[in-house]
Amino acid sequence: MKQSSGLRASLFVATCLAPLSVAAADVSNAMSKFDRAMATFNPLGEHVRKPIERAVPRLTFRGALRQWSDVLIDSDDRVGFREQDFRFLQLQNLLELETFYNFAPGLDLNAVTHAMYDGVYDWQRSGGLFADKLDRTAELYDNSERILREFYLSWRTPGFDLMVGKQQVIWGKMDGQFIDLINGMDRRESVQLESEDFELRRLPTWMVNTTFHFGRNSLQMLYIFDFEQDRQPLPGSPWFSPLIPPTTAASDILLPTKRVESGDFGDHEFGLRLDRSAGALTYGMIYAYMWDKNPVGHAIGTETRGANTLLRLQPRHERLHHVGVTADYATTLQDIPWMGTLPAVFRLEALWTKGVRFADFNKLAAARAGAATDGTAQHDTLRAAVAAEFGLPANTTMILQTSYYHTFGWNPALGFGFGGGFGDEWSLIPLLYLSRPFAFTRDRLSANFTAFPVISGPDNGWQGIKTKLRVRYKFSQFISGQLIYNGYDSGERNDLYGQYDEWDNFGWELSYEF
Repeated sequence: MKQSSGLRASLFVATCLAPLSVAAADVSNAMSKFDRAMATFNPLGEHVRKPIERAVPRLTFRGALRQWSDVLIDSDDRVGFREQDFRFLQLQNLLELETFYNFAPGLDLNAVTHAMYDGVYDWQRSGGLFADKLDRTAELYDNSERILREFYLSWRTPGFDLMVGKQQVIWGKMDGQFIDLINGMDRRESVQLESEDFELRRLPTWMVNTTFHFGRNSLQMLYIFDFEQDRQPLPGSPWFSPLIPPTTAASDILLPTKRVESGDFGDHEFGLRLDRSAGALTYGMIYAYMWDKNPVGHAIGTETRGANTLLRLQPRHERLHHVGVTADYATTLQDIPWMGTLPAVFRLEALWTKGVRFADFNKLAAARAGAATDGTAQHDTLRAAVAAEFGLPANTTMILQTSYYHTFGWNPALGFGFGGGFGDEWSLIPLLYLSRPFAFTRDRLSANFTAFPVISGPDNGWQGIKTKLRVRYKFSQFISGQLIYNGYDSGERNDLYGQYDEWDNFGWELSYEF
């Protein structure tokens, strides 16, 4: 019987596609085998964690290995006072170990240790990277202060919590740190540091942390006896500002910072927080009597070198009074067009700070001319944020946050100060965040996008915009990976984001938790 041309064509297509179907099946089988292997891949958990926990029954032990890297995608160039002759912004490798020992019901000893190595100083040839010569911890954690991250004894009862030792206290939830002011921060990543990094970048400090629970209320009291200042990017580190000129013979004389002494009772810090829950609404107030975590230089004299009159500047930390409020309200919005019901959470955080010390460049000029002034001025500041988080269809999350920073009594001669505008009287950041998992991967693949534009007034106006795109895949309950793009666009060279216009970067993060 003679075959029709249509039948012959169908047989031909089937014959051609058969190898492809087999290949697709092979790929699918290989991926399934890989998936099953990854689901149980936990060598440190099986061969380290479990044997330790079996040997010490009251001990809980866990850890994580993290590697994260960022590489510049802009061309090599000289930016301001900075020779940008490097590619990698970080090649960081972190080992974190957590141990919890239970002495009795409610009584535990908690310890967290970190071992961190950043390969940017060893693995690329760059004359512009030398921060490891100024401070070894920029490259490698090699002292007990950085290796012993947390170490505290906790005692918990239904009405009372007590934690004594080295710890971090998280008061704020929003990106931008409004009432989150207890611990200092390692800000080596400058403007790239965000709330998702705070857990690893906070600098835990020694304190007594007590909380009383009564009804729907809680009262937390902090007594901090070991001050930790912020760590800003060091000269010769990847994120050191290109606006800062190098030290020359004509530079003012910067003396060692006058330190806050942990052995002096008068130098200790105090914090108080009262919270109340009323159904879907929680709200609270805070008060903290603390040191400014960034010192300000005081002019204490002059010195003549040749034709130059130089100021002798003594950096000092200043006492600050902080008063803040916080509130969270969870609800479900009804009858929203195209959506129906819409879960939502609304948040507020605000902090007023009294007597923030600023460098005043007019007064510094007067001090250089011989006037009796230390070159500083005090101003109150406000930083506040409101945010709305929505649970959109397809498990999509959207956050709209507006952040505001203000310096009262501002004048153009002021430098930067805690809580104030970014080089201006006020600054506004209308943040947008979108996040969505993908159902076809069983929510293991997700993507999120964030935009941080900065607007200031009355002088600077637009200060640029930062955007972040992140794609994350969870290989198993133990292993996850991320690809990240950070972009800094527009703004002038002396603006918050504008100065980092050549710092666009692409990065990756790998995390293994056991």
